[in-house]
Amino acid sequence: MQLTTNYQRLLVAIDWTSASEKALELSTMYTRENNLQLDILHVIDSSLLSFGNVDVSPSSQKIYALEQKNMHKLEGVLARALESGSSEYQTHIHLRFGDPRKVISSDFPEEYRNDLIVLGTTQKNRIQRALVGSVSSHVIKTAKCDVLSVR
Repeated sequence: MQLTTNYQRLLVAIDWTSASEKALELSTMYTRENNLQLDILHVIDSSLLSFGNVDVSPSSQKIYALEQKNMHKLEGVLARALESGSSEYQTHIHLRFGDPRKVISSDFPEEYRNDLIVLGTTQKNRIQRALVGSVSSHVIKTAKCDVLSVR
């Protein structure tokens, strides 16, 4: 991946799809080669918890189990990044609950001062986009920093 702007801190948002895995792979390689900070973020969509896709009213145990499952996945992602030569001082994993569109486009980058957001675009059909909306489309339209979309 060749970029012309001098970025300092990249945010890669992952959702466990093949597109986000590709975005993660490219971001990890780029940050390693250019000695940059990398924030790897997964957002658990809290609207899914409250509207019944996981459970009508999940118990604190179920939420904790969901958090632990995703944190375990993130730790695996971090381990693979470190095995490929990334620095433990420059590569960080984060787990958040909330609206992925808002967390990725504004909340997280403001807190961590990310100057580039990298995300994979999934191929949702028109009905899925109409019902759920596209996280990547929202982030591209509303983020205050640069966004790189990976297919």
